[in-house]
Amino acid sequence: MFFVNEAHRKNYESLLKFYESSLPSIEYEVACYVLALPEVLKRIPEDHNVEFPFDWAWEYDEGNNKNKPTNALFYMDDPYQQLVIAANHMYNGEPFRLNKGLDNWDELHFKIFVQACKIRGKFV
Repeated sequence: MFFVNEAHRKNYESLLKFYESSLPSIEYEVACYVLALPEVLKRIPEDHNVEFPFDWAWEYDEGNNKNKPTNALFYMDDPYQQLVIAANHMYNGEPFRLNKGLDNWDELHFKIFVQACKIRGKFV
């Protein structure tokens, strides 16, 4: 399994333990894999609702009657923002535009995306 570094691997293992009651679930495994990225994990507010992995990333906008990104997601570097959006798509089917990811990712981010796809497709 591909990890960016040792911190990514340790964060992943820790998140799997945290969401243990929801496992086995490939959706949660994908969420844990992307959220475990140090660049993503450090941007998740400490006071967020942790019941669901992506609650911190979107908030409901009553004026437009739809979800909008929170500041934590909106101000995240584009490559990581697109990885979070892709992981949320694999988690619950929310829209994701692959071309936006490909426009922002370098080889490292693409490897992360491919690994997330392997987890979601049960090819690990």
